[in-house]
Amino acid sequence: MSADDASWLHLDRRPRETLRAAVERALREAITGGALRAGTRLPSSRRLAESLGVSRGVTSEAYARLAGQGFLAARAKATPVVAEVWTASPRPDRAPAPVGRIRFDLTATTPDVTLFPANRWLAAMRAAIGQAPPRSFDYGDVRGAIELREALADYLGRVRGAVVDAERVVIVQGTAQGIDMLARVLAARGARRAVLNDPGLPSQWDRFVEAGLEVAGQPVDAEGLVVDGMHGDAVLTTPAHQFPTGAVLSGPRRRALLAWARGCGALVIEDDYDAEFRYGQESVPALQGLGPESVAYVGTASKTLMPALRLGWVVLPATLVAEAARLKNLLDAGSPTFPQRALAILLRSGEYERHLRRVRAVYRRRRDRLIAALDGHLPSLAVEGIAAGVHVLLRLPKDADDRAAAQRAERAGIRVAALSEFARASTGRGLVLGFGRLAEEDVEPAIAALARVLG
Repeated sequence: MSADDASWLHLDRRPRETLRAAVERALREAITGGALRAGTRLPSSRRLAESLGVSRGVTSEAYARLAGQGFLAARAKATPVVAEVWTASPRPDRAPAPVGRIRFDLTATTPDVTLFPANRWLAAMRAAIGQAPPRSFDYGDVRGAIELREALADYLGRVRGAVVDAERVVIVQGTAQGIDMLARVLAARGARRAVLNDPGLPSQWDRFVEAGLEVAGQPVDAEGLVVDGMHGDAVLTTPAHQFPTGAVLSGPRRRALLAWARGCGALVIEDDYDAEFRYGQESVPALQGLGPESVAYVGTASKTLMPALRLGWVVLPATLVAEAARLKNLLDAGSPTFPQRALAILLRSGEYERHLRRVRAVYRRRRDRLIAALDGHLPSLAVEGIAAGVHVLLRLPKDADDRAAAQRAERAGIRVAALSEFARASTGRGLVLGFGRLAEEDVEPAIAALARVLG
C-alpha cells in the first residue's frame, strides 16, 4: 500500500460521534481486523484528511491518539506505521453439520432434569433467604453452611450408614470439584500414584494427572474393583454402582480394600455413584461406614436434583480436613450459601427423600421397559449391571467394533456411548445405554431402532 493511498478507509460516522472519534475508530478497526497489517506505512495526516474530506487537525489528533494507545508507531517528520498488535484470527472452520437429528438420547451419565422439584426448591430458597440471620449474607466457613453440613451428617448416617461429623464435611461444587480437591490434597501430602477403576470416567483420570499424580488402572469384574495387585497411595472407586459396568463391590472385596488401605496407609476415595437409585433391592451401605479414617466419601445432588445446582459434599478423615478446607478456600472461597441452606431445609423436612421416592419410581419403570425391550429386540446380547442407577451395559460380541456401532447409531438419531471409550485396557465391547433422558414411551422405539442399527 502506498503512503498516499487512503481508499481502503471508509468513514461511517455513528450518531453523536465526533469526526475525530470516527476516524480513530475506523483506523483501529482496520488494524485489529487485519486489514492494516503490522509495518504498513499510513498516509500523511494531510493526505488522509484530503481523502476523507475532513480537516487536517482531525486526522492529526486521531493519529496521535492511536500512537498513544500503541496501535501506531509515530516518528517526527515521518508518516505513522502500523505497530505489532493483536489482530483478530481468521474464523475457524464451522463444525460439520450433524448427519441427522438426535431422536433418542441414551446418554448414560445424566438424569432427567425435568423431574427437578422446582416449586419445592423455590419454596426452600425463599425460606432459606427469609429466615437467614444477617451473618449468612457475609463470607462464611469455607467448608460450607453449618446447616447443610449438620443435615447431611444426619441423613448420610441414617440412610447411607456413614459415620459423619459435620466438622469433617466440606461442601463442594459437585463430585468433580470434590475429587479434584482430594487429588490436590494427596499431591500436597507427597502422594505419587493413584489407582482408578478401569473402565471408568476419563475425566476422573484427568483430575489426578492434572494434580501431578501417576495414574494406574485396576480392572473391574462382577464383584467390583479387583483389589489384588494394587499399588498406590490412593484409590478412587464406586462401591455402590460402578460406572460403566454396573457392578457392586462385594463384601469380601470391601474388606480386602479396607485392609489394603490400612496396611499401606493409602486413602480410599468413595464416589457414592447412583447410591440413591436402587430398584427392588436394599441399598448397600457406604464403604466409609466401615473405615471412616481410611475413606473420603464423595456425594452429590447432581443426579438426585440437577447438575446445574453444582452441589456436592466430601466427608473426610480427620487428618485431611484442614488441608481440604485450605484448598477449598483457594479454589473459590466457599460454595454459594443459600442453595446449601435450601438443600438443608429439604433434608430436614423430609421433602428430599419424598422427591427421591418419586424419581426412583419413574426410573424403575423406564428400566423395566428397557430390559423388556432389549429382551425382545436383542435377545442374543447380554445385559449387565444391577437394577440401579440410570444406565445398563449391553455386551456386544468380542470381535465387534463398539465405537463404529455407536457412530452408526448416532447417524440413525440414537446417542449412545461405546464401552471402549471408558477403558484404558481391553474390557470387551459393549454399548452403555442410559435411560435418564429417555421418556417411558420412547424406550420401545429407541431399542427397536438400535436393534436395526446393530443388525
